[in-house]
Amino acid sequence: MSNLVTNWPGQIGLIVAISVVLFGLKRVLRRVWPAHLMLIDFWPPFLIVFTHFLTQQTTDSSIVPYEIISLMIMGIGLTLLTVIQQGEILYGRFFKLFWRVTDLLTIVVYLLALVIVLIAK
Repeated sequence: MSNLVTNWPGQIGLIVAISVVLFGLKRVLRRVWPAHLMLIDFWPPFLIVFTHFLTQQTTDSSIVPYEIISLMIMGIGLTLLTVIQQGEILYGRFFKLFWRVTDLLTIVVYLLALVIVLIAK
C-alpha cells in the first residue's frame, strides 16, 4: 500500500481506481446522489497527500504547508470578494465555489510536483 501512495504511477492508479468506484456508486445511487457533486470533488484530499510524498522525495521538504496556507488565503479572499460583489454570503454557493477552486488549485500543484519529479529523474 505504501508504494501506491509514494510513487507517481501508483498515485495516478489510485486516483483512477477511486474515480471508477465513485463513478459506479454514482450510477447505482443516481436517485440519491447529489446532482451537483462531481467525481473531481473527491480528489483534493488525496492530491494533497500525494503532493506531500512527491515533493518530499525530490526536495527533502514538503510544499503542502504552503499549499494549505494558500488555500486559507484563497478562502479569505473569496469571502471578501463574495461580500463585496453580492453583499451577502450564501453558504451553499460560497462553499461550492471554494471547493471547485480548491479542486483546480490542488490539481495544478500536484501536476507541478509531478513535473518536478519527472525532471529531477
